[in-house]
Amino acid sequence: MLNIDEPAHLQPKVALFRLGFRPFFLFASLFSLLSLGIWGGLLSGKSLLPSTLNPLWWHGHEMIFGFVCAVVAGFLLTAVQNWTGRPGIKGLPLAGLFLVWLLPRLLFILPFNIPLVVIMIIDLLFLPLTAVLLAISVIEVRQWRNFVFIPILSLLTVFNGVSYYGLMTNQLNWMNNGLYAAVILVAVIVAVLGGRVIPFFTERATQWQKQAPLPALEYLSFVSLLTLVISLFLTETLLTRLLAGVAGLVLFIRWSRWGWNASWPVPLLWSLHLNYLCIPIGLGLIAAGLPLSVGMHAITVGGLGGMILAMMSRVSLGHTGRTLTPPRPMALAFALILCATVLRVLAGLLSTWFIELMLAAIALWILAFGCFCYCYGPMLCRVRADGRPG
Repeated sequence: MLNIDEPAHLQPKVALFRLGFRPFFLFASLFSLLSLGIWGGLLSGKSLLPSTLNPLWWHGHEMIFGFVCAVVAGFLLTAVQNWTGRPGIKGLPLAGLFLVWLLPRLLFILPFNIPLVVIMIIDLLFLPLTAVLLAISVIEVRQWRNFVFIPILSLLTVFNGVSYYGLMTNQLNWMNNGLYAAVILVAVIVAVLGGRVIPFFTERATQWQKQAPLPALEYLSFVSLLTLVISLFLTETLLTRLLAGVAGLVLFIRWSRWGWNASWPVPLLWSLHLNYLCIPIGLGLIAAGLPLSVGMHAITVGGLGGMILAMMSRVSLGHTGRTLTPPRPMALAFALILCATVLRVLAGLLSTWFIELMLAAIALWILAFGCFCYCYGPMLCRVRADGRPG
């Protein structure tokens, strides 16, 4: 991994703000523990949220735009340094961006009686600011291949605004469509990055030989996902099911060419492969006509949450100057998040056991990401093991 060397006096004194992955990986993970703990309390009949806040909207919104988007930002702000050779954001600017993300998370759950519109304005700033920081580096070196993330982050901001609009006008469809569209759009990011890193990591760590990507397959995977996003705002559920089926099949074929059968001895590999597989599985559940939330939760818990856990575990090791061997508890954490995915899907199908299955899925998530915070928290808060910046 590329690291931009610089004089010691230019490095932030607080290690947590030396590169984007550090604060966002750690605090997004901690926030997921807090938010799912609150959600579990609500399911158990103990409300810990302000009475004026819609708890169902808050749960979906905060897991997507609070947890997932924070990790996406942390990853992209770190990766752009490798892509462009320009130093990544650090120090006070990074701390400022982190504060923009953190404030809405706190204002939602603390009894400050801040108007929702104020929280919304702050929250809607985060992704555009991240996009601008990415664009500055990408445009300066004319690396147009990675410019794709700027319009994606911009669209995510639009869908965040759509969801807020639904909340403010009490229109359930707008609330849900904004969140569901954001889920599929983040799946596009995972598809782009997964296609780059999963075959590459598998080839480097095993005897498997990487195959050349098929341009038509790559193109169709992204087009099918983007058209699925559009269909969510239409009333034609049959069209949504059809597009989900096409996208799921294409993503599955694409994944099958990445050497999954060579990954089993390496936890950092099989976790990536199996969690990525949750995305086409979730799309398949949507195509099969099951409730939309069932397929979406297969995507969010396994495809996004699991991929995030696996990628954070790998990126954090490489960018803190350590060998790519995760702490031993992480193999268990990877398995727990897959089990949580199964339980969450079953919860949507077995109404009799809904609460019990939901609470079990929440408990497994908390254990999995609790392992990450315990194992990686000290790494993220300390300078690199090899003494280099970043």
